[in-house]
Amino acid sequence: MSVQVAADPFTEVLLNFYEETASLYDGWAGGVNRKAAIRLTDLAAVQSHEVVVDAGCGTGLVSRILPVDRTMGGRALGVDISPAMLDVAEANRPHGAAVTFTQGTVEDLVLPDKSVDVVILGLVLAYTADPEAGLQEAHRVLKPGGRIAVSGQQRSLMTEVDEVFFAELLDIGSTFSVPRRREEHAMLGEPWMLQGLLEEAGFTDVRTSNLLVGNHTRDARSFIELMQLEGPWPHAVIRLMGPGARSRLEKRLTGSVRFSREDGRFIYHRPFSFAVGHRV
Repeated sequence: MSVQVAADPFTEVLLNFYEETASLYDGWAGGVNRKAAIRLTDLAAVQSHEVVVDAGCGTGLVSRILPVDRTMGGRALGVDISPAMLDVAEANRPHGAAVTFTQGTVEDLVLPDKSVDVVILGLVLAYTADPEAGLQEAHRVLKPGGRIAVSGQQRSLMTEVDEVFFAELLDIGSTFSVPRRREEHAMLGEPWMLQGLLEEAGFTDVRTSNLLVGNHTRDARSFIELMQLEGPWPHAVIRLMGPGARSRLEKRLTGSVRFSREDGRFIYHRPFSFAVGHRV
């Protein structure tokens, strides 16, 4: 199924990013996205008989491990804006799994009111044009007593090398016309922000938690290559860099690491936050 995606400069950047990186998403950075998906699935506590929507399903990391059972009336629908990500999701769908995938947006799930038991939004709000509308849409399709499970990246807990990387990238990226989401979108993984947004959308008994996973790279060059898959905006800016800008970034990162660590390793981690709420 193909849908018409609204004209949005960042959406084009997003779709291009997924087109080029979908096959690498699941294994990126030692599988941090997979670990976050497993934790999110555990927190959603889906039962075999429930109807679930995985909104912004990507490659199906969550959808394909949901314990829904068709014989018990359970089923899952994975929705994503990217055909490339959906291709990977479909290719990796377990045989006989009670899950289907379709193209669509978080803000328009094209489902009846009060028709599902659980809505899952994994690492998608920061890329959504209107996060509040996405949460309101989740509230609309949930049955009374249904629940929502959301995850995001808690950027306030990133390492020093991450902070240096993004500061330098902002400076370098200012010379390019690469669309990006509003600055406040970067806050959408903060627990207090997730809790506030869910409560504003009408959810109750909202609870938050965290997961910290990471690794290290051997040098600045390999760190930059790793971070090229961090997201659509870093991916686009790094690809546009000339040799001089890339060399400057490598030197700045190397200097930062040598200042902060005796072993010179490029330690990185991904701090994920999670929120679970209920629809009255």
